[in-house]
Amino acid sequence: MSANSQFDAVIEKMPKLLWDLRSSRARSRDDLRDIPQHGIYVFYENNVPVYVGRSRQLKQRLQVHSRPSSGHNSATFAFILATQVARKQNFEFGQMTRTQLENDPVFGEFFRQAKVRVGEMKIRVVEVTGPITQTVFEVYAALALGTTTHNDFETH
Repeated sequence: MSANSQFDAVIEKMPKLLWDLRSSRARSRDDLRDIPQHGIYVFYENNVPVYVGRSRQLKQRLQVHSRPSSGHNSATFAFILATQVARKQNFEFGQMTRTQLENDPVFGEFFRQAKVRVGEMKIRVVEVTGPITQTVFEVYAALALGTTTHNDFETH
C-alpha cells in the first residue's frame, strides 16, 4: 500500500471518530472507570471544548492533568492555562524556564489554581488505538473543535 493510500485510509476515519467523540458521554474526573485505554480526550469548560489530548493510558493521563503534585511536563494543559492567566495579570516572566515558573510562588499559585480548574472540567473520550491515527486525529479534532487557543502543538 502506498503512503498516499495509507494516509487516505487514515483521513477517511476522521469524520466518524469526530462524531464518536462529540457524542460520547461527558464525564467528570471522578468518573473514568470504563473508559478505553488508548484514545483521544477533550476537556470541556461550560460545555465548550477547550483542549484535545491523546494517550495510550487515558485514565492515568486524565488524572495527572489536574493532580496537585503534577509538574509542568505532565499537567501541560494546566500550565498553558496558568500562563494565560499570568499574562492577563501582567506577571513578569523574564527569562524564566518552565521549571523556574513552576517553582515561582506567584506563578506557582496560578498553576495550582489551573490544575483545580482542569479537575472541574468535563471530559469526552473516544478509543483510537493506532499511533498514526491518534496523531492525525488529535490535530483534526483540535481544528474541528476550535481548541487551537490551547492546542498550539508547539514543543517545549
